[in-house]
Amino acid sequence: MTTAPEHLTSRADQACMACKKQKRRCDKTVPECSLCKRTGRVCEYNNETEPPPTAAAVAALWKRLGELEDRLNTPPNAFAGDDSSPATSHRSSSNIGRARDSGERTISPGLFTVPAQQELECPAALFLDVDCFIWAGLRLPAPSVGIPMDVLALLSQGNAVVDTSAEYFSTIHTWMPIVSKKRIDLGIPVRNGGPDIAMLFLAMKLITTEVDEVANGTLYSIAKGFLNSLEASGVVSLLALQAMVLIALYEYSHSIYPAAWMTVGACARYAEIFGLSCGEMDALFMRQVITWTEAEERRRVWWAIFILDRLISMGSRRSCSVAEPPPDGKLPVDDEAWDTGDVTRAFGLTVSTHYQVHQSCYARLCQAAIYVGRAEAYRRNKQPMSSLRITEIMFLAEELSGFSAVMDNTPGLSNTDNFIRLLAPRCLIRSALFIALDAFTCPEKLMPEAGYIVSTGAKTEEELKMQSSSMQAVQQASKQAHSLAMELSTMIELHESLQGRLGKVSPFMLDLMYCSMATFHWFLGENGDEANRLSLQDLVPFMDMLGTRWRLSKKYIEIASFHDVSKRMRNHS
Repeated sequence: MTTAPEHLTSRADQACMACKKQKRRCDKTVPECSLCKRTGRVCEYNNETEPPPTAAAVAALWKRLGELEDRLNTPPNAFAGDDSSPATSHRSSSNIGRARDSGERTISPGLFTVPAQQELECPAALFLDVDCFIWAGLRLPAPSVGIPMDVLALLSQGNAVVDTSAEYFSTIHTWMPIVSKKRIDLGIPVRNGGPDIAMLFLAMKLITTEVDEVANGTLYSIAKGFLNSLEASGVVSLLALQAMVLIALYEYSHSIYPAAWMTVGACARYAEIFGLSCGEMDALFMRQVITWTEAEERRRVWWAIFILDRLISMGSRRSCSVAEPPPDGKLPVDDEAWDTGDVTRAFGLTVSTHYQVHQSCYARLCQAAIYVGRAEAYRRNKQPMSSLRITEIMFLAEELSGFSAVMDNTPGLSNTDNFIRLLAPRCLIRSALFIALDAFTCPEKLMPEAGYIVSTGAKTEEELKMQSSSMQAVQQASKQAHSLAMELSTMIELHESLQGRLGKVSPFMLDLMYCSMATFHWFLGENGDEANRLSLQDLVPFMDMLGTRWRLSKKYIEIASFHDVSKRMRNHS
């Protein structure tokens, strides 16, 4: 067996102190780098691990955030050079994009920074020959691509970075907490502000924009372009992945297809690079975490991708990209404990924990997504219906109803914030019920394929019983969805602060509202019951109101109109 050369196997994590001081490239050979050996100087490495930030450092770290914003506030033409054409302006770079592990670098105006040759090879080696990547002691390079001028201009408007951060944490973060508020408050991700932190702030700005800006599309195009440039330049970082997740969330929430489907898949692939999971993580290609807050942040990012992966597959019946979490995987801990860094309440329960055990809102959302995945798996199964499968689906339906009842009786729901935070999992678990039972509600026997294709033959006695119980379940779920919508609508009317901040309402509730509208249309067309018409008259304006923040809501209104039997009859007359 060939033995790895010593200069490849013995490498330091950082450049030696002499090379750092002289700003020279160091090959990091232990115990003495090549340059020091050749010049005859003393070669020393500083192996001390940087201690975690203390409370006393908060003010200084916040100052770093201000410094980053000051750098972003630099007028765009300061970096544009003599060439101000649109093409070169888009590719212009600020000195924020310098590599963080190789000393100071001068960035030419109008050009991205070109990483050193060995850094360019590192990401490729990880994918082309991972054994060589590990054997040679290679590491993923620090982000070194510059920030385009259009991105710089967006983040330099007023107090854009601070304002965007504040808006994000008061709205999106309340129901999708995947970026550590504590670490942002301490300024930790802002140290040596690189292109990936700028990308994250841009993604935060994107997801907090109002729907009229969505129609314009400029901010979205800039964000996607910047993300693509980071990817093409070999940037691999957790900050970039968090930005990608927020862009996927934006695309889902505003019904941008097929981009949403593709971006969620890309997130799943990206997470694979890092070895992220809800259980034991493969830290081979990421630095070891220093704090529990950071470890929990990585786990929450994986859960966000899992949730989006299940959501994006609900209506399409396509296969999911992320595998089911293992029973011994960890659910997110208490949301408030993570936000405040309170390790005394850092109790992460396992995936197999029963739904009757109290959980915080994000953990509930994760549990609901797991049930959605189970329901989707049954619906995608095209094998002939058997007694065993019917029994399994009925048991799943009972679990879903039980889980719904537990969340409906969660203490503190009379509080507006608590009600809104728990709204997404309460709706998503009922969406899972529709997924599992939809095919059984039809009086005709249906084929397993999409499109409500009628099968030959009559239903068995078991299938008829399943039809009856399924019909009752979806009717009840539709009425519950209507009640949730009306309760939320009343809260929005009573609280003016909510009327301008509908971003606090998760778009994950919209699928249930659509399923309920389709059900009311169906029953109205079958029996003409006025109660169904009245429910529709309530839900349509409610969805239209949410459509002022999430364009997905308006798209659901459009699709729901195809279920309007009276409209179809008028069109055929």
